[in-house]
Amino acid sequence: MGLSSYLLGQMGFELIPENKQIEAYFKSLNVYEIRGISSDKKSPLIPGKLKKITSDFSFSIGDSVNAVCNVLIGDEFADDEEKWRSETKSTPPYLIVLTSLTKPAFCTYGYWKHENNEIITYDCFSEAKQSLQKEENKKTSALVTSLSVVLSSDDRIVSFLPVSREVIAETNHGERLRDFKLSVSAEGYGSMSVTAEALSAKIDSALSLYDGMHSKVGYFFDLAMREKDKLKAFIYYFLVIEIHTHNTFKEIDYCAKFTDLHNLSERIEKSAREFFVDSQKESKNILQRFIWCSILKWSEVRDSDIDAFKALKKIRDKIYHGEEVAEKFLPIPRARSLALKLLRS
Repeated sequence: MGLSSYLLGQMGFELIPENKQIEAYFKSLNVYEIRGISSDKKSPLIPGKLKKITSDFSFSIGDSVNAVCNVLIGDEFADDEEKWRSETKSTPPYLIVLTSLTKPAFCTYGYWKHENNEIITYDCFSEAKQSLQKEENKKTSALVTSLSVVLSSDDRIVSFLPVSREVIAETNHGERLRDFKLSVSAEGYGSMSVTAEALSAKIDSALSLYDGMHSKVGYFFDLAMREKDKLKAFIYYFLVIEIHTHNTFKEIDYCAKFTDLHNLSERIEKSAREFFVDSQKESKNILQRFIWCSILKWSEVRDSDIDAFKALKKIRDKIYHGEEVAEKFLPIPRARSLALKLLRS
């Protein structure tokens, strides 16, 4: 239920005048706390040197959320950064991703007010905000997943925990519109020191990975990192593995790799080749495809990883068939580690 006109009036809002149209360009700032790495004292993380601009978004990394924000939009994120850190219970380093809508949004009816040289509107741009959120789900999630993949190792997970999200907009007259949303996460973790040079190289690798990543892979991996419900988190990580497996299998050029796998007698070479090629193409279930991908595409995968996948799949199947599974025994770290390894391969 929306607020009544009376309550809006009490809050200082007024109806937008007739024949008045507000034109605004929307963008968002997503702030993530990076857990698993820390700044190297001899080579600090300078946001200006770590800034990256792509056709989908811009982002940078640093130890100060205000310094990173200044590099991206020329403005500070928090009036008092120390207070902001205390309120969000977050620690550096931070990643900020700037996502922008390329087309303007328009509002001709609703409520607004002017405050501190800004325009504040009430529920005037819901469609633009939904479009912005959709872009973030598709692109920002894939970026965060790519960064997590290249920065993590088998024995240390680097994760990106969402701390704050701010939606801002600027009118065609240069006036600022604002919308703010805050979310907080907290858990124990360890960090390893990283230099700015090493991190910059990792970022380049992440962007290369991002270019080839299926959008749903990034979307579900990001959901899993955010999710507090263990059952949902497990399902999200398994979906990452499942989608990535099917996508990788479809890309396999089996014919090109055939001779490396088979040494056939000339007397039946033609028939045998057709048989093996057809057999590979007819692999439909996820386990068969997982093994084919492990043989032909994922050079880092070992027998122990295939055993891990089989164990995860058994649990997934129990959940899908409505069998009771104790949440506290769900192997979420194992699912996350396997997902990262496959994406890294």
